Amino acid sequence: MISVFNTKKDCCGCTACQQNCPSHAIAMKPDEEGFLYPEINQELCIDCGLCREICVFQNGYDTSENFHIPYVYAVKHKNEKIRMSSSSGGAFTAISDYILAHKGFVCGVAFDNDMNPVHQIASTKEERDKFKGSKYVQSDLGNIYSDIKKLLEQDKTVLFTGTPCQTAGLKSYLADYKMGNLFLCDLVCHGTPSPLMWREHIKSLENKEKSKVVQYYCRSKIKGWHGHNEMVIYKNGKKDYKSLLSQKHKILFYSHTILRPSCHCCRYTNFKRPSDITIADFWGIDKCMSDFDDNKGVSLVLINTLKGKKLFDEIRGNLFYRKSNIKDCLQPNLQHPPKPSDKREQFWEDYKLNGYEYVIKKYANISLKNRVKRLVKVLLSLIGALNIVVKVKNYYSVKH
Repeated sequence: MISVFNTKKDCCGCTACQQNCPSHAIAMKPDEEGFLYPEINQELCIDCGLCREICVFQNGYDTSENFHIPYVYAVKHKNEKIRMSSSSGGAFTAISDYILAHKGFVCGVAFDNDMNPVHQIASTKEERDKFKGSKYVQSDLGNIYSDIKKLLEQDKTVLFTGTPCQTAGLKSYLADYKMGNLFLCDLVCHGTPSPLMWREHIKSLENKEKSKVVQYYCRSKIKGWHGHNEMVIYKNGKKDYKSLLSQKHKILFYSHTILRPSCHCCRYTNFKRPSDITIADFWGIDKCMSDFDDNKGVSLVLINTLKGKKLFDEIRGNLFYRKSNIKDCLQPNLQHPPKPSDKREQFWEDYKLNGYEYVIKKYANISLKNRVKRLVKVLLSLIGALNIVVKVKNYYSVKH
């Protein structure tokens, strides 16, 4: 086999092909954008074709166990400390607490000591807590699929959480092998940003502060759930959530210049999920259930299968929840893939020629010129607000 895929848009990097290869001929190698792709050692390849057969991103995925329409809930954990330490409403903690309470294992993404996002397996709440919070970068799955298979062989209960393509990849890798003890939980994904740009971001922050980044919150609630500020914590004790530099990765992420090519033709941006339960932020809750929104976070929970429903029934007692519907929870990434930026190609060309600091100034709008522009806009808005106050005051002074 020459290649597992025809173009990079056909590969989401789930590793199912690599971990399923009978001759161990496949290795995951980063490309020039930092995304991992399967590379075949032609000397070891036996040309069995299993790598292409197992690829659900190219071949489609099974939703035969899914409800025709998922159950939709708005959810808040009853423990406010748990909710405030979560990106949204704390649904993940409630789900994973149940698994851990029954001596199961939870698989999720944590930052390692070098701030690289890596899929790991936890058996305690302390280990699991590292998985809490959104990570705006594609994680390294390593050999996690085969590690989960070993646990299932021992009749252990496992909860896997990840992007829908990672979840579908695991499901395909396991096929029908002892799936009864496996619970799948995916996320409503906005797309997976480049690991290379993430490493550049962390290195840039550390060089600027001259201190190691020890914690990173892609979705801090320091200004409330709707505030959406990234927060960096350094070894020297400094916390930064105000500077433009601390927000630059988020700006690139939402600009769609650094997403994996396959994200722009994603198969999973719909309500036919490859999981038992889907979790996300319930954006729009302020419009459809304003009294349920206190700016501390609300989770959207989609119950996709009977297994997912039974699990949700077990954890209801730890949650404040309300039944909702597809119309009220509809988000762009439940309707269509993210559209690629028309600047994407030029971005990577500029990066290759000029480096990270150049593209950050050009594409994340943090140059001195743009900072001055933003400051002027803020001042003008303040002056405008002040003029309105003065006019209102003068009006009432004359009238009375």
